[in-house]
Amino acid sequence: MLFLSRKEVEQLLDPHELLNVLEGGFKALSNGQLNVPPRNQAIAPKGILIGMPAYMPDRHLSVKLVTVFHENKNVPAHQATITLFDAEIGTPVAFMDGEYITAMRTAAGAIISAKHLARKGSRSLAIIGAGVLGHAHLKMIRTLVSIEEIWIASKDFSQTQALAALDSRARAVDSVKEAVSHADIICLCTSSAEPVVQADWLKEGVHISSVGYRPPGGELPRDLVELSHIFVESKVAFNAPPIGCAELQGLDPGSGTELGEMLLKRRPGRRSEKETTIYKSMGHAMEDLVAANLVYQKAIVLKIGATIEL
Repeated sequence: MLFLSRKEVEQLLDPHELLNVLEGGFKALSNGQLNVPPRNQAIAPKGILIGMPAYMPDRHLSVKLVTVFHENKNVPAHQATITLFDAEIGTPVAFMDGEYITAMRTAAGAIISAKHLARKGSRSLAIIGAGVLGHAHLKMIRTLVSIEEIWIASKDFSQTQALAALDSRARAVDSVKEAVSHADIICLCTSSAEPVVQADWLKEGVHISSVGYRPPGGELPRDLVELSHIFVESKVAFNAPPIGCAELQGLDPGSGTELGEMLLKRRPGRRSEKETTIYKSMGHAMEDLVAANLVYQKAIVLKIGATIEL
């Protein structure tokens, strides 16, 4: 069984390659080619443990175990591992850090949505949240060659400044309203249980990606959601948490479009320059599966990682 550390996963996971396999995964998901049961969770006094298994043809089976402990101070709020199993005989073949994969595949989904749904000529982007997901988004944004300016805001201005210092296009501001009012594309990367933006702060025709998960609330205001064209990884996002998203509760699942449906050209993407598009990410086991398989295959080729016996 191959063991891959966080440092090794970071070395192996290339942003451009991740975008390619993830687009293929979204298409396969909307084609009904995956077997992904609803996520499950065990609840502890201060957090939860979530299980996310998945099967996809021509890939190793995967299961991610992720903990979410929002009160953590000196360790990450989200921690995860991913195990891969041979899909023919069931043997475990790899065990790896899942925290970096989770952050990067989440950001990659947001960037895919921006690539296909933002208005043509979009040049400015805002990142709201300067934690792990904010850093992952900034890394993935480097694959968008059209972005000329990046506005960053978060609840901790020192973290905002530290993140902005990593990219010459980035500017740290201490107001979410200021950041989003300049942006053609907005990436919400918070763990807020309350909305962090307001509809009247935004440009006409903006594209928003939202990856925050904090039921029973969330970072998107309801009025903005109801007025926008909604995109999701899977229609299960319209179910109740922990399977689905709190911000989409009560909406008709038929009103939402899966990214895979849009990529396969079965349903339209952006329909006008004026409409607001929102990609609401719940996180999907398919994303972990394709990212972990990509990392594993590269590790085998490059002979990276340690072999262990159970």
